[in-house]
Amino acid sequence: MSHFSGVLQLTDLDDFITPSQECIKPVKVEKKVAGSRGGAKIQIEEDGSYIEENDLGEKKKLEKVSDSFRLILHFVGCITSAETILIEQQSNQQIYKILREKEEKKDDPPFIVFSVAIQPIISLSARYKLTPEVTARKLVTFFKKLGADLVLDLKIAEDLSILEQQQEFLNRYRERKEGQKHPGPILSSSCPGWICYAEKTHGSWILNNISRYTLNNIIANLIAFPTLKNHPKLEASREDFYSDVIECRDVDCVVTSLEIQEMIENEDFKVDFQSLEETDLDTLVPGPAELIVNTGSGSGGYSDHVFRAAAGQIFSKEISSIQYTTLKNQDFMEVSLEQDGRVLLKFCIANGFRNIQNLVQKMKRKRCDYDFVEIMACPSGCLNGGAQLRPEGEQTSKELITWLQEQYTNMKTCLPEENVLLNKVVSAWFQGDLEKRQHHLYTEYHEVEKMTNALAIKW
Repeated sequence: MSHFSGVLQLTDLDDFITPSQECIKPVKVEKKVAGSRGGAKIQIEEDGSYIEENDLGEKKKLEKVSDSFRLILHFVGCITSAETILIEQQSNQQIYKILREKEEKKDDPPFIVFSVAIQPIISLSARYKLTPEVTARKLVTFFKKLGADLVLDLKIAEDLSILEQQQEFLNRYRERKEGQKHPGPILSSSCPGWICYAEKTHGSWILNNISRYTLNNIIANLIAFPTLKNHPKLEASREDFYSDVIECRDVDCVVTSLEIQEMIENEDFKVDFQSLEETDLDTLVPGPAELIVNTGSGSGGYSDHVFRAAAGQIFSKEISSIQYTTLKNQDFMEVSLEQDGRVLLKFCIANGFRNIQNLVQKMKRKRCDYDFVEIMACPSGCLNGGAQLRPEGEQTSKELITWLQEQYTNMKTCLPEENVLLNKVVSAWFQGDLEKRQHHLYTEYHEVEKMTNALAIKW
């Protein structure tokens, strides 16, 4: 029996259809009687349900799988059985277990740290009708009531991730030889869903284009120490993020916005979240405990920051504002830097698997002239992540996403280069050791051999 949290569901499997789509059981194929002229047709209703119509015009609504997260993952070929077991260890039940251990081991209790990404904070702020800043401070109070010793946000880790991806892009761009054929874009590496898809679907030919920088919540953990995190589960289960020296993972446990909501509303805790006192976020070094975000997209703004850095350091062009051109849909946008009619830089943001697949096909045909692409597996990016809270009442998904994006845009910002706390943390952590920096901040990707499996058939 699966040990996933009851609130955990996989969404956005295929954004050809609609966000927050639930998995549909494969239709049982029955033998047709002689003389049948065609197979059944399947149409998608406005509410996302699937209707099967046979050649006689008879319609039948297809049954949905209600709670089999493991079946869904296997059905789309995302994870193996071994990975399923690892992901099952990432849940709020694991947090409860660690909190109980702290109560039992009073002489030598574990030191518990929560690090929380900005996207779940904004998602929870929508549910409890609070500002993101107030929501963050109430989350600190809630986690510390449970037994947390520190509660951190991911701004320092995100800033370090952006700066390293900037430098990686600059290095690769400068290695190009004049007259050389375009080598294809550098693809961002901050989305674990995209990385999983690339490794298991396309393999080595595309992995060389992906940034080697480690995912930012792994960095947050390494900066602090083993922690409990609210961030994607797949990355926490990667063998690359396991230390043989201390025999533990870089991330101990990962929970989602849905699971945090379940914890808040758990009858055993009886928490009125809106009435909780507010407690400032903790910091690793002395400095202001503010909730600050980066400019650009709600997924971290990687494209904006790398574009601005490349324009300034390669072409001596100062960019004050960046305006993207929307192409086929709102989740596929591009921006370019031009001079005298010549394109110097061309960047793109591609969210959702529909756009990712189109981008990959362009790369395969050697027709992709982007220099850098910010890629996120979920439509609308991380603010609309699969485990974020869903709309309530009459609110539509589109209205919720618009609200989340507005909240993010209106928050206080700080460029990574101007983050004073980041400089202090990096200096204390690496102490000028370049080998240590390379070891901790960069990773490798692995092509996964495809299995001949009926469940891996593309529908």
